[in-house]
Amino acid sequence: MDMRDRAWLAAGIATASLGAFPALAQSPSANSVSIYGVLDEYVGSLRRSDQAGRTTVLNSGGMTTSYWGIRGTEDLGGGLQSFFALESFFQADSGNFGRTAADPYFSRNSYVGLGGAYGQVSLGRQTNALYTATGNFNPFLASANLSPVMLQVWNTGYNRAILGDSVWDNTIQYASPEAAGFRVSAAYGLGEVAERTGERNFNLSLNYAKGPFAAVVSAQQVKVGPGLSARISSQKAQMAGLSYDFDVVKVYGQYFHTDTPGIRTKTRTTQLGFAVPIGAGRVMASVSRTQRDMPIADSRRTTGAVGYDYFLSKRTDLYAVYLADKLTGFARAGNVALGMRHRF
Repeated sequence: MDMRDRAWLAAGIATASLGAFPALAQSPSANSVSIYGVLDEYVGSLRRSDQAGRTTVLNSGGMTTSYWGIRGTEDLGGGLQSFFALESFFQADSGNFGRTAADPYFSRNSYVGLGGAYGQVSLGRQTNALYTATGNFNPFLASANLSPVMLQVWNTGYNRAILGDSVWDNTIQYASPEAAGFRVSAAYGLGEVAERTGERNFNLSLNYAKGPFAAVVSAQQVKVGPGLSARISSQKAQMAGLSYDFDVVKVYGQYFHTDTPGIRTKTRTTQLGFAVPIGAGRVMASVSRTQRDMPIADSRRTTGAVGYDYFLSKRTDLYAVYLADKLTGFARAGNVALGMRHRF
């Protein structure tokens, strides 16, 4: 296996770790328990377009939010398996658990389930399929801090387009088996509010992958989670994404639409990007734009990034990223980050 093959294998491992269909496909044997995770830290000079000052940082989670986990499966016979996963985000720069102090201990995933010939059902705290799709269809994958589309759609500091958490509590999720390249998933997150069964989250996603082409359509309604309140009681969001691997370059595209009736706000987000294998790594580039339609004043944010990810091995890589951000009414701001990521 040459260095280019190893680079793409490592990129595939990073994509798989997003958690879309986490249980059966990742099990090395019918009965197993394994410990795994990612440590990712970077130094950088950061400033959003709407921030007055620049900050020099040593932060956790440049390309992948640092986490560790335990997962396992048991063969129950007749093609049926049980599985579980317990995964915790942590801040590698400070040693604190969670992405923030508001996170529970097993903040990334905490579920148990059954799987077989007709798919798998899991119960517990689980990664949102729309978040997974956002990461899978852009060249920076699930980089919460350096991917333009992840910043605009999911980051609170960038006035995120999508409300609710990237991980849903009290969730029942079904994932179908693959058929002719298609796979369907549905998630229902109970709000657990007395006499208010309508207060819940719901997501339906359709994934397709065949040869060099992949696509996804995901739609959800959230009524429970961060950003939701008495005034902002619900939000509907839809996204479509695609990618095509030409070997010499892999191209990505995404479109998002959100509607938040409580504050009469709609957003439209687009993302275009590509990744090119070069040497023992890959060059990544992406630009994302969000148009926000509001009652008082509309706004537009454009964020672009270019970076190089160099793979020292299957487990360890070094990366450098330049990111520029421009919000209506503010000057463009540049960001630089240099980091290291290790998988175990």
